[in-house]
Amino acid sequence: MWPASRSVRLVTVLFLTLVLPACAETSGTVRGVVTSVEGTLDEVVAFTVLVDGSELEFVPVPDGDYNFPLSHLREHQRSGESVLVDWELVGTVRYALGLADG
Repeated sequence: MWPASRSVRLVTVLFLTLVLPACAETSGTVRGVVTSVEGTLDEVVAFTVLVDGSELEFVPVPDGDYNFPLSHLREHQRSGESVLVDWELVGTVRYALGLADG
């Protein structure tokens, strides 16, 4: 028999590994600072935004609701001006559905 404290720890670990990921957000809007932009000068294939101390990577979609050309993200990266990103998680990829100056 395990001591009660060990059983409680096991239940806690199981809860954290099985239940909490199911509660993770799958869409939303975030405001943050652009820390990196991947792609060519004219084509952005991914970008990263610092949100509340965590870096989140986003992949743009062809029909996204963007208030500016994706190449403008580089200016946000240089200036430190924040952006608003509407996003949706599909599998392990966080897609940027909308972008605006933030």
